[in-house]
Amino acid sequence: MKFSRSGRRAVDDMGTHRTETLALHGGHTELLEIRALGPFEGELRDAVIGLKYRNERQRARALAGLMSVCIPPHADVITWAPTSALRTGERGYDQAELLARHLSAHTGVPWSRLLRRLDGAGQTGRTRAQRLVAPRFVAAPVASRRNVCVVDDVVTTGATLRAAASALLLAGAERVSGACVATVDA
Repeated sequence: MKFSRSGRRAVDDMGTHRTETLALHGGHTELLEIRALGPFEGELRDAVIGLKYRNERQRARALAGLMSVCIPPHADVITWAPTSALRTGERGYDQAELLARHLSAHTGVPWSRLLRRLDGAGQTGRTRAQRLVAPRFVAAPVASRRNVCVVDDVVTTGATLRAAASALLLAGAERVSGACVATVDA
């Protein structure tokens, strides 16, 4: 499975969005729309850092309330791109899971744990080249014709969300989109 970037990015009244291209088996491609509140700077950066590194879990609820505009209207279920087991153990929680659960409460779209991370390497602190080697995920079977929204905190290269989306499509999802707090222009 190969991934490529379409390079299309835009900013509108609903935050930022970008489109990634997934190259799947047999030459089939899918587009992955990713929406974020804005760039990883200022207050958004402070909020994410507080959530991830300062045990400020209450930020997840406020961020999810803001992120509700990033959930596409066609979403049937919300899931998240799990962080590595090492990071979850260090923090005591998975920040993407907290965001997904609060987003579900804000939007009424049900959440489900659909992804399991197969490798232990996190993305934090890695170089751009290292980040492009995507983490590996396996997805639980997804009911056919389901539209899944994958939540993460920050998207940099897009490798994590592309890998998560590919696993979900292989597991039967009809369409996959991404929602995150912020984007880094990588």
